[in-house]
Amino acid sequence: MEIHKSRIPFRITLIIIDLALINLGYILAFLLKFGWNIPKYNFAPYLSSWPLLTLCALALFYFYRLYGSYRWRWAEVFASLICVVFFMALAAMALSFFLRGFSFPRTVLLIAPLIHIVLLAIWRRLAWHIDRSLQNIRKIIVVGKPLEAVALADKLESAIGGKIKVSGLLVDDLDDPEIYESEFFAGASEDGEMLNNVQNRWPVLGEVSEIYQCLEEVKPDQVFICSNLPQEYKAEVVYACVAEDIKVYLVPDLYEIMLSQSRLDQVDDVPVFTVGRLGIPEESQVVKRLTDILLSLFAIIITAPLCILVSAAIKIDSRGPVFYRQKRLTLQEKSFVLYKFRTMVEDAEQESGPVLASENDPRVTRVGRFLRATRIDEIPQLLNVLKGDMSIVGPRPERPFFVSKLVKETPEYAFRMNVKSGMTGLAQIAGRYSTSAEIKLKYDLLYTKSYSPAKDLAILLQTVKVMLMKDKAS
Repeated sequence: MEIHKSRIPFRITLIIIDLALINLGYILAFLLKFGWNIPKYNFAPYLSSWPLLTLCALALFYFYRLYGSYRWRWAEVFASLICVVFFMALAAMALSFFLRGFSFPRTVLLIAPLIHIVLLAIWRRLAWHIDRSLQNIRKIIVVGKPLEAVALADKLESAIGGKIKVSGLLVDDLDDPEIYESEFFAGASEDGEMLNNVQNRWPVLGEVSEIYQCLEEVKPDQVFICSNLPQEYKAEVVYACVAEDIKVYLVPDLYEIMLSQSRLDQVDDVPVFTVGRLGIPEESQVVKRLTDILLSLFAIIITAPLCILVSAAIKIDSRGPVFYRQKRLTLQEKSFVLYKFRTMVEDAEQESGPVLASENDPRVTRVGRFLRATRIDEIPQLLNVLKGDMSIVGPRPERPFFVSKLVKETPEYAFRMNVKSGMTGLAQIAGRYSTSAEIKLKYDLLYTKSYSPAKDLAILLQTVKVMLMKDKAS
């Protein structure tokens, strides 16, 4: 994470106060339990373990990216804080047991997380506002084909609380019919002058060939390049930005994702990039499978009481079976039967045929809406993991009907089945419910290119945060 030098004092202040509040939370919990006469026998375990607890807290704050959160909405910051406090509670229980047995009061361990979330929420809400106020508005130019450039400009301006101002768009062709067909450019003139849409949002500054002139006139802080721009135009924009010392961001297309993490090699005196395979090495597959078995067994045992209650609620709420079975595709397009708790009315697709579920689908039952919102409907997939049909982490499995359709539209979609499907994945933690299938595919391919056990662990921990947010990926 890049931090401007002028912002370093603020970041240091954040760290100091965060860690101070974590320790203050434990002290207040002791005071609530014992008053001012805290028994030395009980307080000693905290005194011996506070350095480790502090380091653990610091690691969690960094892992959940809480030192760059001005880019997030407050809901995302708060969800991250809940995750930090939850895992801190688990760490405190483990440390108290291993360091000093049961002399660390259980009551303190239960009260401290409640105090932590209150203290951190108040402090971080204030810090979030201060952090955003310290950000200067950055001028941006977006380069690409008209429709994608408009979509990216809209996303940039809405993503960081108004701290990005799109100064204009550069397109590959001013005569592109998209300019005049798009609602954003309705009424634009065709005489080559600056084009403005009726909403007066973003002017079209010209074509890519005018990049040097545009950089000189606008003097942007950053330039964003859309993925669908032809390679020769991307190169022209990158060269211009490097020459003018302007930071440039490239939205990768599927080909560029294939080149990610390529290794520089040499054949005689010729430099070459070695493009890695899209898949998980065999030795790593063994470790991944053993991890899947252990985690799924543990999770099945832990969630068994909840599953009994959910089964009863489904039977009471609507007619039909408790479980929903559906054919899906996994590694190498192998078909399997996926299990879920039923969330829709019985025979929901009998008349319509295969239809992707929408956010407010009328076919979803009352209990089903709750199960989907909390992701509880996914629990039976642990059986698929135990059987070997799925993994805990991997691209989400899709139905054959949609796979066939998507492969025809985007042939690279077939590459996501070079790894076993999963209950959660990179696309689920990085995207939103409304994220397009193309962007989710990019995340799935990035996961396939960069698999490691550490990345799987990171995705699992981030999934906890995603479960707390309604509009994140599903």
